[in-house]
Amino acid sequence: MENPSTATIVCQGDTFTFKLDQALADNGGIFLVIEATEGQSNGVSRAHSKASGIKLVEEPTDAAIDIRADYVAKNGAPSAAAPKIFFRYYYFNSSIGEKSGTMLAECKWTAADAGGEP
Repeated sequence: MENPSTATIVCQGDTFTFKLDQALADNGGIFLVIEATEGQSNGVSRAHSKASGIKLVEEPTDAAIDIRADYVAKNGAPSAAAPKIFFRYYYFNSSIGEKSGTMLAECKWTAADAGGEP
């Protein structure tokens, strides 16, 4: 099974989106599983193993997915005190029970008026 592409994650103010940089050509029966950690302090460099499921997307495309409500429900709102969020994500083929390789990503939350790269 093909691994997911890299992802663009925007976490600024109340905007929190996850977007695959490239969609699968055939996404029938495929689910995208997105896992994230609670916010971590700036000193944390690797915490992907702490990620837990926040969103399951059926037949994912390369459209931006709003994950804010799902993230906040599981981990609380991101904050300046713990701005780093680590992600794991992968595909799951529901028809044959196959899982792709797991991709890792991270983002740093910024306040809406801070400007700069999220």
